Amino acid sequence: MKQSRDIIIAIIGIAIIGIVISYFYSADLTKNLGLAFGNELKSIQDELKTQQTQFSSKYTILNENAISTEEFLEFSNTHIKKMDEFILRYDKLSPPESFASAVELLKLSTNSQLESDIELIEWIKTGDESAKIRSDLLLQEAFDYEMAGLNEYNSAKAGINP
Repeated sequence: MKQSRDIIIAIIGIAIIGIVISYFYSADLTKNLGLAFGNELKSIQDELKTQQTQFSSKYTILNENAISTEEFLEFSNTHIKKMDEFILRYDKLSPPESFASAVELLKLSTNSQLESDIELIEWIKTGDESAKIRSDLLLQEAFDYEMAGLNEYNSAKAGINP
């Protein structure tokens, strides 16, 4: 009888140890996945900022007549392709559920930025003032989405690490 009781206690002890190990392994795995997600999102945002800075610089150089319209338009083609790639990279992220809305808003921001850039390019090509107005409106929309996305991100982050 005592031997049966000792075996049952040992089995319960092993089960508890297994549950504790499983819990900490799962928590560690979740933390690592969260870190990988955060690093990838930061990478996208950093590269996007660099790309947008380059585009703005080229536009400034164009306005200073230091490059031709053709040179700017040639750069613009590459810029559009890179912006499309950023949008696709958001789709490849695997955000924790609490961060999903932040990622969607940041993706919308990037998409609005791209549409703004396309309208600006159209204005440069054609001189159509309505394209410039649309570009400015889309730029404001991109900013609004980005601020909302960053707010959602920070809220989700605070919920995980109060």
